[in-house]
This record gives sequence, structure tokens and C-alpha cells, in this order.
Amino acid sequence: MTQGILIYAHNTRAVDYALLAVISAGLAKKHLAVSASLVTDDSTVSWMKQSQIFDVANTVFENIITVDRPITENQRRLHDGEAIGTVPFINVNRDTAWSLTPYDRTLLIDSDFLIFSDVLNKYWHTDCDLLIGESINDINSQDRMKYLDRHISDTGVKLYWATTVMFTKNQNTRLFFDTVNHVKENYRHYADVFRFDHRQFRNDIAFSVSKHILDGYTESGIGTLPPILSALDRDILYNVNDQRLLFLIDHKLDNNYCAASISEVDIHVMNKQSIIRNQQQLLEMI
Repeated sequence: MTQGILIYAHNTRAVDYALLAVISAGLAKKHLAVSASLVTDDSTVSWMKQSQIFDVANTVFENIITVDRPITENQRRLHDGEAIGTVPFINVNRDTAWSLTPYDRTLLIDSDFLIFSDVLNKYWHTDCDLLIGESINDINSQDRMKYLDRHISDTGVKLYWATTVMFTKNQNTRLFFDTVNHVKENYRHYADVFRFDHRQFRNDIAFSVSKHILDGYTESGIGTLPPILSALDRDILYNVNDQRLLFLIDHKLDNNYCAASISEVDIHVMNKQSIIRNQQQLLEMI
């Protein structure tokens, strides 16, 4: 059975997702010792060549799979520490992972998920066809987590995190990804049913609703990956040195910062620009 990592990257004017994907995949390959493939589009590939990251990408990815650039009006508010802006967000085609993956068993990860351990290796050979990130653990304190970080809405349906998804390519998981596509295509309808905000498409919500439906409209503890250590976009990845990441943490979300460092653990760094500012050190680590 072939095993590998799959990452999606569609650049916008605000964020170089291709660069993030190269860093994320390079770290994942190093610590999990498996191959990686990229799903992207022609304009992003052109930028990779222009920015001279394409040669590095070819050493990191065994496959660069080009698809049509998704058409979406998705916008999201992104912090970079105290700074904030509303930017385009092209992340609406992850339901195609089942058909695009070249692997029998795939670990689908966000491009801002940085792997520094081999923890996820223990899940390649589990009997469960589909595993999704169970929840997030805040790098500072769960006190910063709100109700909607744990549930898709006030209906109480559990929110799973599509930051990490592992699946075996078979008919069971094909049904799951077909359901994700159905939820996406009928997002306004499911927003009315489950009472979540339809204005921004979120993979986390589409995957959570699909899991809830296929679990028989009940909450099942089956099919989860470990909680995802996360630094919010209000936090800043300040420095990377000798396998240690130093963060400035907005610990009360009031623009007052404290320092925290981690090493040898996987982390979801939501402040994408702070990853990009540390690109040289991170690229040297892959």
C-alpha cells in the first residue's frame, strides 16, 4: 500500500500558499519519511517559477498535479499579529482529494501545518478508513478557544478540523468525499439546517457536516486524529533556530504579547505571513 502526503496550494495576491506548501511538505517528508504531492494551478506554478521556488518544489514533491483554478468569492479576515486585513481565500476544492491522490493511504494537510515529529506515522495502518483532526489545542491556553472553535454553530454539532485528514482510497471514503462535495454545492441549504454562517466556505464545516451525516446524525468518537496544536493568527512566529520555534503569543487577545517556544511537536501556524518571514530558516530544515 502506497502512503503519502497531499497538499493544496492556490496562490492569492496576499498569501504565497505555494511557498507554504513547499515548507510544510518538506518538513512532513523529513519527519514522516513518506512522499508528498501538490495540487495547484497553472498560475501558481508560474509564480513558483518566477519566485525561484519551483526547483525546490520539484525536489520536495514527487507529483505536481495541476487543476483548474477554483472560482470562488471566499474572503477571510487574517491577522498578522496586530495587523488585520480581508483577503481572498481559495480553498474550496479539497473534496477532490479522493480522485486526485496518487496514494492508497493519504495524509491530507493544510499548507500552514508544520510537522516536527513522527506522531502521525502511527495512523497509517489503523483499521479506520477515514480519520479527521479531532479538535485544536491552543498553544497558550484553551481559554482562548470559543464555542465556535468546538462546534459548527449553536446547534452543538461537533467541529472537526480538516487541517489533518487521513484516508484510504476505497468506496467508503469515496462516499465521504462525494458527501463533502454535496455539502459544498448545497452550502446555503446546510447552513440553514445546521445554523452556521454561510458567507465563508470552510472545509472544517463541510467535513464536519459530512461526518455527522455519515455517522447517522450522531457524534461518534471513531475516526479521529490527535488534537492539533495551534497558534492563532494573532500570534507571531518570531524566530526559528535549531529545531526550536519561538512565538510571541497574544495570550489574552488584547495585543499584549508573551514569549513561548516549542520543539519536536507538530503545529498549525495560522499566521501565514509569519511563516513566510521565517522561510529561509524553515527551508534549511527540510
